[in-house]
Amino acid sequence: MTDRPETLKALLARFCGNSYEPRDAPSVSRADAIRQGDDPLNLLQYMAGLGMPVAGLDDLLAINADDGEEEIAASRVAEGIAVTVASGGIWALFTP
Repeated sequence: MTDRPETLKALLARFCGNSYEPRDAPSVSRADAIRQGDDPLNLLQYMAGLGMPVAGLDDLLAINADDGEEEIAASRVAEGIAVTVASGGIWALFTP
């Protein structure tokens, strides 16, 4: 039996505590972002520049393996992959 990932709402509550900020994490279609060559966090371009191109949704999780990366983290959630930019408190939900 596999563990089901937590929901985005639960992840935000855990990371953001009582403040529950941000209250909105925009949903981004990974396929649309690749087709358009951009996304709201500029994550696809950033990761490609680090030698981690995003061809599939799970490729977003590769940012967690970069020991030098302190600003960006990605987590699997029930709805897709949640990504945060820590310094700005910005979140986005990447979906297939």
